[in-house]
Amino acid sequence: MALVVYASGKAYTINKSISRAGLEEKYILEKNYYLLSTVVWVILVSRIVASGLFWATNESLIPLIPGAMCQFGVSQAGSPYSWIDTGVKLVVIFAYGIWLVLDLLNRRVKGSPLLPSLSKIFILLVPLLLLDTILDLAFYFTVSPVTVPCCRTVFTETSPIPCPYCFVFHDAPMFLVVIVSYGLSIALVLWGFVVRHYTLKVSEIEAVGNEAMKKLVTVALVFAVIGTVALIPAIIQVLTGGPYLH
Repeated sequence: MALVVYASGKAYTINKSISRAGLEEKYILEKNYYLLSTVVWVILVSRIVASGLFWATNESLIPLIPGAMCQFGVSQAGSPYSWIDTGVKLVVIFAYGIWLVLDLLNRRVKGSPLLPSLSKIFILLVPLLLLDTILDLAFYFTVSPVTVPCCRTVFTETSPIPCPYCFVFHDAPMFLVVIVSYGLSIALVLWGFVVRHYTLKVSEIEAVGNEAMKKLVTVALVFAVIGTVALIPAIIQVLTGGPYLH
């Protein structure tokens, strides 16, 4: 957050001054822009690592919460912040991933035509990162060792769906590969739509934008195939695994 707050001032200056800047001033602004790019890489990597730590921390809390048999119970103990926090973490990674895709396009075109847009987007994403941080604090400061309903109570044998945490991490772990693969595939397709939007909006990046869209679609297709292939052993796990946790 300290890095983001510092870099936000640079982003505001770039967005405000780039349109009327002379050659020397524009050179200085472009150097400041590289700081933004570095900060976004730090944010993305740190949030991916933080998401892993978030999962590991929640896993470690299971024995401390009476009635909790999996992370569903931990989330119940920290509701509603836990559920919102989980969703916001995915949105943060997705949003900053889009920023970096556009940044890579911007670097491949002379004149950096996306400089104003990327600076503005950087500023607009600051509240999202702040929300993620606040939700982390709210979740872990409010979660307490209260007795929560076991997931088997919420997801009974007659429920149309099993407990998602138990199902994915215990009953049929191959579905984790399916979910991640399809999730990445969908994310890449959505990134492609964003690239298309800016390609139509900024003619200077049309060539590199079209090339990037092809690559994004190709990689998305690869992940979709991986997810489909993984679906077969996942279904076999369901059919041969016997009784499942709920």
